Amino acid sequence: MKQKINLWNSLLLSILIITIVSCSKNSDANLAANETSMEVAKLPVDVIEAKELELNQEENLVGTLLPIQEVAIVSEVSQKITKIAFKDGDHVSKGQLLYKLNDADIRAKQKELFAELKLAQLNEQRYASLLKTEAIRQQEYDDIETKLQSLHAQVEFLNFQISKTEIRAPFSGKIGISKVDLGAYVYPGLELVNLQDQSKIKINFSVPEKYLLQVNKGKIVTFTTQLSNKSYKATISASNSGLDNQNRSLMVQAVADNSQNEFKGGMSAKINFSTVETGAKGIKIPSQALIPGENGYNVYVLDNDRAKTIPVKIGNRTENEVTILSGIKDGDKVIISNILRLGEGTPVVAVIESN
Repeated sequence: MKQKINLWNSLLLSILIITIVSCSKNSDANLAANETSMEVAKLPVDVIEAKELELNQEENLVGTLLPIQEVAIVSEVSQKITKIAFKDGDHVSKGQLLYKLNDADIRAKQKELFAELKLAQLNEQRYASLLKTEAIRQQEYDDIETKLQSLHAQVEFLNFQISKTEIRAPFSGKIGISKVDLGAYVYPGLELVNLQDQSKIKINFSVPEKYLLQVNKGKIVTFTTQLSNKSYKATISASNSGLDNQNRSLMVQAVADNSQNEFKGGMSAKINFSTVETGAKGIKIPSQALIPGENGYNVYVLDNDRAKTIPVKIGNRTENEVTILSGIKDGDKVIISNILRLGEGTPVVAVIESN
Protein backbone atom coordinates (compact mmCIF):
# COMPACT_ATOMS: atom_id res chain seq x y z
CA MET A 1 0.00 0.00 0.00
CA LYS A 2 2.77 2.42 0.95
CA GLN A 3 4.46 1.68 -2.32
CA LYS A 4 1.35 2.66 -4.27
CA ILE A 5 1.12 5.99 -2.44
CA ASN A 6 4.73 6.85 -3.29
CA LEU A 7 4.11 5.98 -6.90
CA TRP A 8 1.07 8.22 -6.96
CA ASN A 9 3.01 11.14 -5.45
CA SER A 10 5.77 10.77 -7.99
CA LEU A 11 3.21 10.87 -10.77
CA LEU A 12 1.66 14.08 -9.42
CA LEU A 13 5.07 15.69 -9.04
CA SER A 14 5.96 14.85 -12.63
CA ILE A 15 2.69 16.36 -13.90
CA LEU A 16 3.32 19.50 -11.83
CA ILE A 17 6.85 19.90 -13.21
CA ILE A 18 5.65 19.43 -16.80
CA THR A 19 2.93 22.03 -16.24
CA ILE A 20 5.36 24.58 -14.81
CA VAL A 21 7.84 24.07 -17.66
CA SER A 22 5.07 24.41 -20.23
CA CYS A 23 3.82 27.66 -18.67
CA SER A 24 7.34 29.00 -18.58
CA LYS A 25 7.83 28.23 -22.27
CA ASN A 26 4.51 29.87 -23.15
CA SER A 27 5.49 32.96 -21.16
CA ASP A 28 8.84 33.20 -22.93
CA ALA A 29 7.14 32.78 -26.28
CA ASN A 30 4.59 35.51 -25.49
CA LEU A 31 7.37 37.86 -24.34
CA ALA A 32 9.33 37.24 -27.54
CA ALA A 33 6.18 37.83 -29.58
CA ASN A 34 5.52 41.11 -27.76
CA GLU A 35 9.09 42.26 -28.33
CA THR A 36 8.80 41.34 -32.01
CA SER A 37 5.52 43.28 -32.18
CA MET A 38 7.21 46.36 -30.66
CA GLU A 39 10.01 46.13 -33.22
CA VAL A 40 7.46 45.89 -36.02
CA ALA A 41 5.66 49.00 -34.67
CA LYS A 42 8.75 51.21 -35.26
CA LEU A 43 8.58 53.01 -38.61
CA PRO A 44 11.64 52.31 -40.79
CA VAL A 45 13.33 55.54 -42.03
CA ASP A 46 16.47 56.65 -43.82
CA VAL A 47 18.64 59.20 -42.03
CA ILE A 48 21.71 61.29 -42.82
CA GLU A 49 24.20 62.83 -40.45
CA ALA A 50 24.20 66.64 -40.65
CA LYS A 51 27.59 68.13 -41.53
CA GLU A 52 28.25 71.86 -41.29
CA LEU A 53 30.06 73.32 -44.31
CA GLU A 54 31.28 76.76 -45.31
CA LEU A 55 28.70 78.12 -47.73
CA ASN A 56 29.50 79.38 -51.20
CA GLN A 57 26.11 80.29 -52.63
CA GLU A 58 25.90 82.54 -55.67
CA GLU A 59 23.14 84.09 -57.73
CA ASN A 60 23.70 84.58 -61.45
CA LEU A 61 22.75 88.13 -62.49
CA VAL A 62 22.98 89.95 -65.81
CA GLY A 63 24.89 93.25 -66.03
CA THR A 64 26.05 95.82 -68.56
CA LEU A 65 29.62 97.09 -68.96
CA LEU A 66 30.17 100.84 -69.21
CA PRO A 67 33.35 102.94 -69.47
CA ILE A 68 34.41 104.58 -66.21
CA GLN A 69 33.93 107.99 -67.89
CA GLU A 70 32.03 108.85 -71.06
CA VAL A 71 30.99 112.14 -72.62
CA ALA A 72 29.48 113.39 -75.85
CA ILE A 73 31.63 116.26 -77.14
CA VAL A 74 29.44 119.22 -78.19
CA SER A 75 29.95 122.80 -79.29
CA GLU A 76 28.92 125.73 -77.12
CA VAL A 77 28.77 128.24 -79.99
CA SER A 78 27.43 128.36 -83.52
CA GLN A 79 30.34 128.40 -85.95
CA LYS A 80 32.05 126.56 -88.80
CA ILE A 81 34.68 123.86 -88.17
CA THR A 82 38.08 124.88 -89.54
CA LYS A 83 40.17 122.04 -88.12
CA ILE A 84 39.73 118.47 -86.82
CA ALA A 85 42.81 117.72 -84.72
CA PHE A 86 42.45 113.96 -84.20
CA LYS A 87 41.99 110.72 -86.10
CA ASP A 88 38.94 108.57 -85.49
CA GLY A 89 39.62 105.95 -82.81
CA ASP A 90 42.73 107.71 -81.46
CA HIS A 91 43.71 107.87 -77.82
CA VAL A 92 43.66 111.53 -76.78
CA SER A 93 45.02 113.27 -73.69
CA LYS A 94 43.24 115.58 -71.32
CA GLY A 95 43.22 119.14 -72.72
CA GLN A 96 44.15 118.03 -76.25
CA LEU A 97 42.56 120.06 -79.06
CA LEU A 98 39.83 118.15 -80.88
CA TYR A 99 38.03 120.73 -83.03
CA LYS A 100 38.88 124.31 -84.01
CA LEU A 101 36.01 126.59 -84.98
CA ASN A 102 36.21 129.73 -87.09
CA ASP A 103 37.25 132.70 -84.91
CA ALA A 104 38.27 135.24 -87.58
CA ASP A 105 35.60 137.78 -86.61
CA ILE A 106 36.48 137.50 -82.92
CA ARG A 107 40.22 137.88 -83.67
CA ALA A 108 39.50 141.03 -85.67
CA LYS A 109 37.46 142.48 -82.83
CA GLN A 110 40.26 141.51 -80.45
CA LYS A 111 42.86 143.52 -82.48
CA GLU A 112 40.59 146.53 -82.43
CA LEU A 113 40.18 146.28 -78.70
CA PHE A 114 43.94 145.90 -78.18
CA ALA A 115 44.47 149.21 -80.03
CA GLU A 116 41.82 150.94 -77.92
CA LEU A 117 43.27 149.40 -74.80
CA LYS A 118 46.77 150.62 -75.62
CA LEU A 119 45.50 154.17 -76.17
CA ALA A 120 43.44 154.06 -72.98
CA GLN A 121 46.50 152.95 -71.00
CA LEU A 122 48.55 155.90 -72.35
CA ASN A 123 45.73 158.32 -71.54
CA GLU A 124 45.44 156.89 -68.02
CA GLN A 125 49.15 157.49 -67.48
CA ARG A 126 48.90 161.11 -68.72
CA TYR A 127 45.84 161.84 -66.65
CA ALA A 128 47.50 160.35 -63.57
CA SER A 129 50.45 162.79 -64.01
CA LEU A 130 48.12 165.74 -64.53
CA LEU A 131 46.07 164.78 -61.48
CA LYS A 132 49.20 164.90 -59.32
CA THR A 133 49.81 168.55 -60.41
CA GLU A 134 46.10 169.31 -60.07
CA ALA A 135 45.94 170.27 -63.75
CA ILE A 136 42.73 168.19 -64.12
CA ARG A 137 39.85 167.35 -61.90
CA GLN A 138 39.46 163.96 -60.20
CA GLN A 139 36.31 163.35 -62.22
CA GLU A 140 38.24 163.48 -65.51
CA TYR A 141 40.76 160.93 -64.27
CA ASP A 142 37.97 158.64 -62.99
CA ASP A 143 36.33 158.68 -66.42
CA ILE A 144 39.46 157.57 -68.24
CA GLU A 145 40.21 154.87 -65.60
CA THR A 146 36.66 153.52 -65.91
CA LYS A 147 37.02 153.30 -69.68
CA LEU A 148 40.32 151.43 -69.23
CA GLN A 149 38.70 148.90 -66.92
CA SER A 150 35.84 148.44 -69.39
CA LEU A 151 38.28 147.69 -72.20
CA HIS A 152 40.08 145.12 -70.03
CA ALA A 153 36.74 143.42 -69.39
CA GLN A 154 35.94 143.37 -73.11
CA VAL A 155 39.30 141.79 -73.89
CA GLU A 156 38.69 139.10 -71.29
CA PHE A 157 35.27 138.40 -72.79
CA LEU A 158 36.75 138.06 -76.27
CA ASN A 159 39.42 135.70 -74.96
CA PHE A 160 36.62 133.63 -73.42
CA GLN A 161 34.78 133.57 -76.75
CA ILE A 162 37.95 132.47 -78.54
CA SER A 163 38.39 129.62 -76.02
CA LYS A 164 34.89 128.44 -76.97
CA THR A 165 36.09 127.97 -80.55
CA GLU A 166 38.71 125.49 -79.31
CA ILE A 167 36.98 122.25 -78.30
CA ARG A 168 39.32 120.17 -76.12
CA ALA A 169 39.21 116.74 -74.47
CA PRO A 170 37.91 116.99 -70.86
CA PHE A 171 39.83 113.82 -69.89
CA SER A 172 42.16 111.25 -71.42
CA GLY A 173 40.55 108.41 -73.29
CA LYS A 174 39.61 106.84 -76.60
CA ILE A 175 37.88 109.11 -79.10
CA GLY A 176 35.16 107.69 -81.30
CA ILE A 177 34.19 108.40 -84.90
CA SER A 178 33.57 112.07 -85.70
CA LYS A 179 29.97 112.81 -86.61
CA VAL A 180 30.87 116.04 -88.43
CA ASP A 181 33.38 116.86 -91.16
CA LEU A 182 35.74 119.74 -91.80
CA GLY A 183 33.78 122.83 -92.86
CA ALA A 184 30.54 121.73 -91.20
CA TYR A 185 28.54 124.41 -89.40
CA VAL A 186 27.87 123.39 -85.79
CA TYR A 187 25.59 124.82 -83.16
CA PRO A 188 25.23 124.51 -79.37
CA GLY A 189 24.21 121.02 -78.24
CA LEU A 190 25.12 119.26 -81.49
CA GLU A 191 27.00 116.03 -80.68
CA LEU A 192 30.33 116.00 -82.50
CA VAL A 193 32.04 112.85 -81.23
CA ASN A 194 32.03 110.47 -78.27
CA LEU A 195 34.93 110.20 -75.80
CA GLN A 196 35.39 107.26 -73.40
CA ASP A 197 37.85 106.59 -70.60
CA GLN A 198 38.23 102.80 -70.77
CA SER A 199 41.08 102.41 -68.27
CA LYS A 200 38.43 100.98 -65.94
CA ILE A 201 34.92 99.76 -66.54
CA LYS A 202 31.72 100.03 -64.56
CA ILE A 203 29.29 97.12 -64.33
CA ASN A 204 25.66 97.97 -63.65
CA PHE A 205 23.40 95.14 -62.47
CA SER A 206 20.21 94.68 -60.45
CA VAL A 207 20.10 92.72 -57.19
CA PRO A 208 16.75 91.22 -56.05
CA GLU A 209 15.20 92.65 -52.89
CA LYS A 210 15.81 89.48 -50.85
CA TYR A 211 19.59 89.93 -51.20
CA LEU A 212 19.77 93.60 -50.14
CA LEU A 213 21.72 92.82 -46.96
CA GLN A 214 24.49 91.31 -49.08
CA VAL A 215 25.05 94.55 -51.05
CA ASN A 216 28.03 96.22 -49.38
CA LYS A 217 30.46 98.79 -50.73
CA GLY A 218 33.83 97.13 -51.28
CA LYS A 219 32.38 93.62 -51.73
CA ILE A 220 34.08 91.56 -54.46
CA VAL A 221 31.97 90.00 -57.21
CA THR A 222 33.12 87.93 -60.17
CA PHE A 223 31.86 88.14 -63.75
CA THR A 224 32.31 86.65 -67.19
CA THR A 225 31.54 88.00 -70.67
CA GLN A 226 30.35 86.52 -73.94
CA LEU A 227 33.95 86.50 -75.20
CA SER A 228 35.14 83.69 -72.94
CA ASN A 229 34.53 81.79 -69.71
CA LYS A 230 37.44 83.56 -68.02
CA SER A 231 36.42 84.97 -64.64
CA TYR A 232 37.21 88.56 -63.65
CA LYS A 233 36.86 90.43 -60.36
CA ALA A 234 35.02 93.69 -59.73
CA THR A 235 34.45 95.74 -56.57
CA ILE A 236 31.05 97.18 -55.64
CA SER A 237 31.44 100.96 -55.56
CA ALA A 238 27.89 102.30 -55.26
CA SER A 239 24.17 101.51 -55.37
CA ASN A 240 20.97 103.45 -55.90
CA SER A 241 19.30 105.02 -52.88
CA GLY A 242 16.09 103.04 -53.39
CA LEU A 243 14.53 100.05 -55.13
CA ASP A 244 12.98 99.99 -58.57
CA ASN A 245 9.20 100.11 -58.11
CA GLN A 246 8.57 97.77 -61.03
CA ASN A 247 10.72 94.75 -60.18
CA ARG A 248 11.70 95.46 -56.53
CA SER A 249 15.40 95.30 -57.24
CA LEU A 250 18.37 97.53 -56.40
CA MET A 251 20.67 98.92 -59.09
CA VAL A 252 24.28 98.23 -58.09
CA GLN A 253 27.52 99.42 -59.69
CA ALA A 254 30.87 97.64 -59.53
CA VAL A 255 34.24 98.71 -60.95
CA ALA A 256 36.88 96.51 -62.61
CA ASP A 257 40.31 97.15 -64.09
CA ASN A 258 40.54 97.35 -67.89
CA SER A 259 44.22 98.19 -68.34
CA GLN A 260 44.49 95.36 -70.88
CA ASN A 261 41.61 96.84 -72.89
CA GLU A 262 39.66 93.57 -72.79
CA PHE A 263 36.24 95.18 -72.34
CA LYS A 264 34.16 97.64 -74.35
CA GLY A 265 31.26 99.77 -73.22
CA GLY A 266 27.90 98.15 -73.91
CA MET A 267 29.08 94.55 -73.48
CA SER A 268 26.94 92.21 -71.39
CA ALA A 269 28.26 90.40 -68.33
CA LYS A 270 27.14 87.49 -66.15
CA ILE A 271 27.63 88.43 -62.52
CA ASN A 272 28.26 85.78 -59.87
CA PHE A 273 26.85 87.45 -56.77
CA SER A 274 27.41 85.76 -53.40
CA THR A 275 24.14 85.57 -51.46
CA VAL A 276 25.70 84.71 -48.09
CA GLU A 277 28.13 86.55 -45.85
CA THR A 278 31.82 85.71 -46.02
CA GLY A 279 32.56 82.73 -43.77
CA ALA A 280 28.88 81.81 -43.36
CA LYS A 281 28.22 78.13 -42.63
CA GLY A 282 25.25 75.87 -43.17
CA ILE A 283 24.09 72.29 -43.60
CA LYS A 284 22.87 70.81 -46.88
CA ILE A 285 20.15 68.17 -46.85
CA PRO A 286 17.88 66.61 -49.49
CA SER A 287 14.87 68.78 -50.36
CA GLN A 288 12.42 65.95 -49.57
CA ALA A 289 13.35 66.21 -45.87
CA LEU A 290 11.85 69.71 -45.68
CA ILE A 291 8.36 70.07 -44.15
CA PRO A 292 6.34 73.28 -44.79
CA GLY A 293 4.75 74.72 -41.66
CA GLU A 294 2.62 77.69 -40.60
CA ASN A 295 5.66 79.69 -39.50
CA GLY A 296 8.23 78.44 -41.99
CA TYR A 297 9.88 75.06 -42.45
CA ASN A 298 10.68 72.07 -40.20
CA VAL A 299 12.64 68.83 -40.41
CA TYR A 300 12.50 65.58 -38.45
CA VAL A 301 15.58 64.41 -36.57
CA LEU A 302 16.20 61.09 -34.85
CA ASP A 303 16.08 61.48 -31.06
CA ASN A 304 16.15 58.34 -28.87
CA ASP A 305 14.55 56.22 -31.61
CA ARG A 306 11.75 58.74 -32.06
CA ALA A 307 11.03 61.48 -34.61
CA LYS A 308 11.50 65.00 -33.29
CA THR A 309 10.33 68.15 -35.14
CA ILE A 310 12.91 70.94 -35.48
CA PRO A 311 12.07 74.39 -36.98
CA VAL A 312 14.75 75.51 -39.45
CA LYS A 313 15.77 78.57 -41.45
CA ILE A 314 16.60 77.80 -45.06
CA GLY A 315 18.85 79.46 -47.64
CA ASN A 316 19.19 78.44 -51.26
CA ARG A 317 16.89 75.67 -52.41
CA THR A 318 16.97 73.56 -55.56
CA GLU A 319 14.87 70.63 -56.71
CA ASN A 320 17.19 68.16 -55.01
CA GLU A 321 18.94 70.06 -52.20
CA VAL A 322 18.27 72.74 -49.61
CA THR A 323 20.69 74.68 -47.40
CA ILE A 324 19.81 74.91 -43.70
CA LEU A 325 21.16 78.08 -42.11
CA SER A 326 19.96 77.42 -38.55
CA GLY A 327 17.89 74.96 -36.52
CA ILE A 328 19.86 71.73 -36.83
CA LYS A 329 23.47 71.34 -35.79
CA ASP A 330 26.50 69.37 -36.84
CA GLY A 331 26.02 65.66 -36.08
CA ASP A 332 22.20 65.62 -35.92
CA LYS A 333 20.51 62.61 -37.55
CA VAL A 334 18.09 64.04 -40.11
CA ILE A 335 15.24 61.81 -41.31
CA ILE A 336 14.89 61.91 -45.09
CA SER A 337 12.27 59.22 -45.88
CA ASN A 338 8.71 58.30 -44.84
CA ILE A 339 8.21 61.98 -43.95
CA LEU A 340 4.44 61.94 -44.58
CA ARG A 341 3.94 59.05 -42.14
CA LEU A 342 5.82 60.71 -39.32
CA GLY A 343 4.54 62.76 -36.42
CA GLU A 344 6.07 64.24 -33.31
CA GLY A 345 7.36 61.35 -31.17
CA THR A 346 6.71 58.61 -33.73
CA PRO A 347 8.88 55.53 -32.92
CA VAL A 348 11.33 54.99 -35.77
CA VAL A 349 14.21 52.74 -36.67
CA ALA A 350 17.04 53.79 -38.97
CA VAL A 351 17.25 51.45 -41.94
CA ILE A 352 19.84 53.34 -43.98
CA GLU A 353 22.20 55.84 -42.33
CA SER A 354 24.32 57.98 -44.62
CA ASN A 355 27.13 60.39 -43.79
